[in-house]
Amino acid sequence: MKRSEIFVRDDYRCVYCGTVHEAEALSVDHVQPRMRGGDGSPGNVVTACKACNTRKGSRSLPLFLMEEPEARRNFFALARYVWPRHLKAVAEELVRRGVVEASSELVEGVRGLRSSEAIADVLSKHDPPDSNAEGE
Repeated sequence: MKRSEIFVRDDYRCVYCGTVHEAEALSVDHVQPRMRGGDGSPGNVVTACKACNTRKGSRSLPLFLMEEPEARRNFFALARYVWPRHLKAVAEELVRRGVVEASSELVEGVRGLRSSEAIADVLSKHDPPDSNAEGE
């Protein structure tokens, strides 16, 4: 799939900040990096603005999402075309790291889901609001 097709598929919207950009400000990000066995298939790539992709840097996706609550919520809401197995792996890593409330209901629920929309819905119910976003 060409970069331009990925941008069209994702409506020119960065999956991390949620903002729509011109094509020149966008890049393609691999959910599972190629150096870790990922490929360029449509279910492993998302649209990211260059600013968010730079901010993510070389961190793994779970680590980036762990440290960036808004990006985490946007990713699970907007990365609709990512393979469910990748979403499940990221969600399970966030649970292991204690980022989202770790209940057996969440872990088992995510494992049984087949669509990214369903996974995003389950995670949104277990992802606590960013404590820094309010009251400062």
